[in-house]
Amino acid sequence: MLSEDRQQLILKELALHGSVNAAEFAAKLGTSGMTVRRDLALLAGQGLIERVHGGAVLAGGRAATPNPTQQPSTSWRPGGRRPLATIGMIVPSASYYFPGVIRGAEAAAQELGVRLVLGVSNYSGVEERRQLRRLFEHGVDGILVTPSEQSLAGTETLELLAEAKVPVVVVERSIDNALDHGRLESVRSDHVHGAEIAVNHLLGLGHRKIAMCLRENSPTAPQLIDGYLLAMRRAGHDESDSMVRSMSRAQNDPQAHRLVVDGILDWCAENHVTAAIVHTDEDALQFASACQERRIRVPEDLAIISYDDEIAALGAVPLTAVAPPKYDVGHQALVMCLNRIGARLGSTTALQRVNLSPALVVRDSTQP
Repeated sequence: MLSEDRQQLILKELALHGSVNAAEFAAKLGTSGMTVRRDLALLAGQGLIERVHGGAVLAGGRAATPNPTQQPSTSWRPGGRRPLATIGMIVPSASYYFPGVIRGAEAAAQELGVRLVLGVSNYSGVEERRQLRRLFEHGVDGILVTPSEQSLAGTETLELLAEAKVPVVVVERSIDNALDHGRLESVRSDHVHGAEIAVNHLLGLGHRKIAMCLRENSPTAPQLIDGYLLAMRRAGHDESDSMVRSMSRAQNDPQAHRLVVDGILDWCAENHVTAAIVHTDEDALQFASACQERRIRVPEDLAIISYDDEIAALGAVPLTAVAPPKYDVGHQALVMCLNRIGARLGSTTALQRVNLSPALVVRDSTQP
């Protein structure tokens, strides 16, 4: 192994763990302790690390996650020194929901001295696979990917990921039905629990007739339905299946969408519904606006919880919302990928599937 490659691996180890033991690291690489100590001396001479008894720490004694208000010396900059790793990231959209995920991954990349390369698939499986192949051809060290489809099972994207020679972390999608294909890991929001949080909040306010209104064909919808039904049935409401309503959205036809919203509000009145959980924020705001026009008071006549919390606070009546931990998902996914890149040196780190819990932000639309 070239000395430059060894030194980059040392810096990766320090970025991940904050310290390195020379003897243990030499054994992991299958080289001599003298060789590693020589590399440590060179890196210390460049001011990148500090020597301590038996090994080294990052310069200045920084931990693996520095103060986010400071620019760490290991951050990659165009024209700067070589990054610890290059990680490709592919998301379906950069305009709604995923900007928070991207920001989290970007922050982790800056903290750990990683170069992040972003691609957007626009919910196209063909474009998704084209960008994956391009990243593989350019020799990235790892991949973060949010598949355009709800499930990876039986897709060409899964076949491509299973053949990857670099670590792959699937972001905001389940890999439960893809565990026999490659060494995939995942980080995602626990949307099932997010729906439970919303239902339990409304039940605690005394609501019993609670509707779940979801955008048609949303990848998140099946998990939200599962969480909603689980919480409602746990509370003894066995008829809750009939309370799930689909909100189809006609492309570029706001009038048609408004007719859908009006139809659901008519149904709510007929069935004495007193609260609704609406996914997404855009639909929830339109829902609340239609209520105002029909003189339905929010929350006195109809309580509303939005799911996503991108723009829910901006309504005429600020909406209570479930906020998935988007930033944390992106941050955790990049750290996990870099850990897996480091684990390729020979450690036996277990594969991980991480679910992060959403939070409820209570605003005016669900006051008692």
